[in-house]
Amino acid sequence: MSHGLLVRLKEQKPFASPAERNIIDYIQGDPRAVMSLSIRGLAEVTFTSPSTIVRFCRKLGCSGYKEFQRELVFEFAASQERMDIALDDVDQDDDAAAIIEKVTRSDMLSIEATSRLLDAATIDRCADLIASCRVVDLFGIGASLLVAHDFEQKLTRVDRECHVYDDWHSQWLCARNMHPDDLAIVISYSGITSEMVECARCARERGAQVIAITRLGNGNGVARYADYVLGIATSEPLVRSGAMGSRLSQLLVVDVLYSTFVAKDYERCAELIRRNYTVKEGEGASRFAASGTKGGGHA
Repeated sequence: MSHGLLVRLKEQKPFASPAERNIIDYIQGDPRAVMSLSIRGLAEVTFTSPSTIVRFCRKLGCSGYKEFQRELVFEFAASQERMDIALDDVDQDDDAAAIIEKVTRSDMLSIEATSRLLDAATIDRCADLIASCRVVDLFGIGASLLVAHDFEQKLTRVDRECHVYDDWHSQWLCARNMHPDDLAIVISYSGITSEMVECARCARERGAQVIAITRLGNGNGVARYADYVLGIATSEPLVRSGAMGSRLSQLLVVDVLYSTFVAKDYERCAELIRRNYTVKEGEGASRFAASGTKGGGHA
């Protein structure tokens, strides 16, 4: 099942018929009430029919109204958790113990909420793109650039050619010179950072496949140019002191995507990981002594 029902409702609205728009408006206005309404009850309050509601539920990827209700309950609970994350901010009067508790809780909830938004079929397809493309180009600014470098290190370890550049101009040049068989992975928490939107647009114009790792609901940002969107939970305000939960959510997506890629080519990747693993001086001495190899610097 694909998550992000409230987002799919929002995306469907511009293309909805008048009857479907009545349904969307009612659900968006009071999702909690819809959880307990029968299909006939929802038809009455939206001035539609049960058959219209069933057809609309199928448009959203649900088998019927019952599945739609179950997913709505799930999504509403997740959205409430994300609201709790955003509101549970550190106060100037908090001591270290309180800060430890708040930051830990916030980070854990952010990761959990993001995990619920990830769609297995989309992850699987994105991993296939990493395996089949000519080269992976990674894009990010600020904290998202740190996540891009983390992904670069992982892919390099398993001999998957990839590029990431620290300055925006080099990233822009990279996007402008992509090939149709290349893959662009654009990482942006807000999804509206102008430099990242421009890189996504350029990559798309060059015919490359584009994956966006970004907040859900920003269809006019990098997601507009993406073939696939891997959504992260809205765990922080856009104006914030520093990326914390958002960075961990991005890293979760990267870890899941990388692990899926490795699982698809497990034997080759496992051999590469073993070959590229090194330890510090003195660690694993007996193991290296048996092979006549001296340990080098840690990876």
